[in-house]
Amino acid sequence: MFRKSLQACALLVIIVLVENRVIVPRSTDSSVRGYLTERICWWNEVCKEEFQSQFKCKCPEWSFCRAPGRYYNAFCSMTATGYIWTQPGLRAT
Repeated sequence: MFRKSLQACALLVIIVLVENRVIVPRSTDSSVRGYLTERICWWNEVCKEEFQSQFKCKCPEWSFCRAPGRYYNAFCSMTATGYIWTQPGLRAT
């Protein structure tokens, strides 16, 4: 009887831990300053490839160039979590 209660309690604790995931605060990086091409990205397009020193394109004003971590491809996304690459403005023509 005690063992079943203990198992049920352990299962409940695991479910609570899975349900209440911790959201990792975002990290920002402004070390990349240039663009390969001066154009606006499409939504969910790769804006920065891993290990590259320039952005492929600029994300629209309402989105972020975000990745799951520093060493991953970054995509234009409206979600402001994860690793955010701060993009400078495009050159005025």
